[in-house]
Amino acid sequence: MSVDDSGFAGDGTGLTGAGTDGGASASASASAGDSNSGGADDTGGPPPEEEPDADFRVPRASGRFVYSASELTDSVAVIDSTNLAIDVVGVGRGPSVVVPILGSDDDGGHVAVLDQRSNDVALLTTTAAFTSSVVVRDVTAGANNLAVSPDGAFVFVYHDIDGPEALGVGSDQEVTVLDIAADATYAMTVGAHPREIVFSADSARAYVVTDDGVNVVPVADLAVLDKPDVIPVVSDPGVDPSTVEIHVAADRDVALSRVEGETEIVATDLVTRAQYSFDLPNIPTDLDLAPDGSFAILTTPSTAGSRFWELALPVDAGSTPVPYELPTEYVGLAQIAPGADAIVLFTSVNPFVDGSQVLGGTTGGSSSSDGGGTSTTAGESSSSDGGSTGGPDTGPDPDADPRLRVTLVRRDGDAWGEAVTLFVDDPIQAVGIAPDGANALLLHTPDAADETPAWAYTLLDLSKTFPVKKRQTIETSPGPVLFSPEGDRAVVLLRDDALGVQRIDRVDLRTFIVESLGLGSPPEGAGYVDATAKIFVSQEHPTGRITFIDAGGDVQTVTGFRLNDAVKD
Repeated sequence: MSVDDSGFAGDGTGLTGAGTDGGASASASASAGDSNSGGADDTGGPPPEEEPDADFRVPRASGRFVYSASELTDSVAVIDSTNLAIDVVGVGRGPSVVVPILGSDDDGGHVAVLDQRSNDVALLTTTAAFTSSVVVRDVTAGANNLAVSPDGAFVFVYHDIDGPEALGVGSDQEVTVLDIAADATYAMTVGAHPREIVFSADSARAYVVTDDGVNVVPVADLAVLDKPDVIPVVSDPGVDPSTVEIHVAADRDVALSRVEGETEIVATDLVTRAQYSFDLPNIPTDLDLAPDGSFAILTTPSTAGSRFWELALPVDAGSTPVPYELPTEYVGLAQIAPGADAIVLFTSVNPFVDGSQVLGGTTGGSSSSDGGGTSTTAGESSSSDGGSTGGPDTGPDPDADPRLRVTLVRRDGDAWGEAVTLFVDDPIQAVGIAPDGANALLLHTPDAADETPAWAYTLLDLSKTFPVKKRQTIETSPGPVLFSPEGDRAVVLLRDDALGVQRIDRVDLRTFIVESLGLGSPPEGAGYVDATAKIFVSQEHPTGRITFIDAGGDVQTVTGFRLNDAVKD
């Protein structure tokens, strides 16, 4: 089973990205991958959309400190973001994953560090006076990832099947849970190939997403949970797990699943184990949860006109997905704004390539009871400059690449209002929305047919009645993108070793002014320090290099901290 972890994601510091789902824990960072622009698949359904994902192991922030692990020196560098002072702290062997733990004061820091070669976790605490202490706990062998409960009380240590390391001898089904306050360690066995651990907001329950289903872990019962219950979340237990996408709305105790190429969506009540199936008239290519977990959005693209569907959560016997028509658009992916008040719809594929067309039952503006709901028109886009082409009932234009359009739909009371479709110059690969929901950033990939391909990204103002957009050309494929929690700034990492590109774009999201900042080494990833409002960019450097950028644009760089001989620029 695959867990969707696409688009732009936060780093545990309150950053929100396009791929962040309600109740789901975010990955460290993500960048655009290669576009899948093939025609319809062998089943006659729509070509699968490609949502990029990545696992960037970059430094993490807690309090005012940034923590950077060094596998070569078995240590963690603690960097004070206020003055770039450094303390190098020894931990176990092969430290790799660093995860912030909530619960420390604003100035102090507290992180968990996974030491992969010594099979332990170092709990590292830094006081406001800049003194650090370490407590080491043994954990299951072969673990490569950590998940921390929202209250910071529990650390789950497990082997993520999608992680960069192969397991080797042993089993990926063993999970260690550290109870920090009680100084206790618990071991349990979960389903095959765990991929994600999702917590309820009150930290009372953890849900482990695996190939076998979802393990339910009430933390109050950790002392007696040796094999927590696993709940199937698909209607056919014989389905290939690699074709299943699962999302858990933890505060609604619901798991949603879709199988690639199938029209069925399954909602599973993780308390009662009741399952509810919804058979859509077309194959959905995307499933996303609202950040608050109150609803899910599905997209069913078709060359006869697309739909998106809203399913309110939690579900019961009377639940039904409500369809909204996009009669002149082909859209297969949706990104929901952090406030759940807007949706950006787009596609990363061109279904018209080589004459292949994805047929479907929606004909634009029509009323339908498919899926048990009454069809509601999301609104007809303007046909003037910047609007979509074609009339209400014509379907998408087969001569136009649908990757060159993006559609915005805003919440209007209890339903979705009129859709606005905009043209862009380059095929869209991924979309990220700032935490305040005011702006979006579209990552593009050149069309393979272009003789002189050009890379770019587009800034999109979602606060305007008719969105303002700005295209920014760049030298190479855009890498990870980071938004500030306030939504006022973003950075786009740019790296191309062959071209000698190693820089970032600093984006003012209020004015859309972009400033380039050259780096001394290739960028790897980015993060944010809440306590000092500084963005930091880690770089590939043999002894470590991090550049800090404050809210006023001042830049400082620290180098050499992995050898405990830091140099500040």
